[in-house]
Amino acid sequence: MSSNPEFDRWYAAKQVKILLSPSRTLETFDSTLVNYHLVSELADRPGKTRIREGRLEAHRPLVITPSFPDITSEGLGPEAEEYLEFLKNTRDTLRVLRYGCHLKSDNFSEQIVTGERDAVARRVKDEVVASGDPSAAVLVGEDDPWDVALVELWHREVARSAGKNIKELNDSGLLF
Repeated sequence: MSSNPEFDRWYAAKQVKILLSPSRTLETFDSTLVNYHLVSELADRPGKTRIREGRLEAHRPLVITPSFPDITSEGLGPEAEEYLEFLKNTRDTLRVLRYGCHLKSDNFSEQIVTGERDAVARRVKDEVVASGDPSAAVLVGEDDPWDVALVELWHREVARSAGKNIKELNDSGLLF
């Protein structure tokens, strides 16, 4: 870890490798649990690797519509005013999905094992695949700040799920 937390955060996010994603995407109409297995190398102990296990709870995506009548403007040019008026008149077509997530620590565990990170990660992935858990994810990331990897996992799962969630909400009549 450096003396620059912002650098550490971005570095940790860019280093995340997802070896196994959950076989299912995030649920559209219910919460989704993702059981994560994060493998990281201990920088100060060569040949030692940490395995963290826990779960993320991704909440059901919410459909958000902006409140255009509450938007006021001042000092805008005529083009901006006309565009704002257009948005106010077509507000029924603008929707945004908001995803929530809760990091749960009730099932959190960690252990330090002997072995190189990549070999341990392969072993963990093989064990998780053999377990048949459709909610499991296996990641390789930095040991500090390790929890950035969980946020990155959640971010990637939202991106992977959004298309399906939008289609299901639209098909059910809840989007428009």
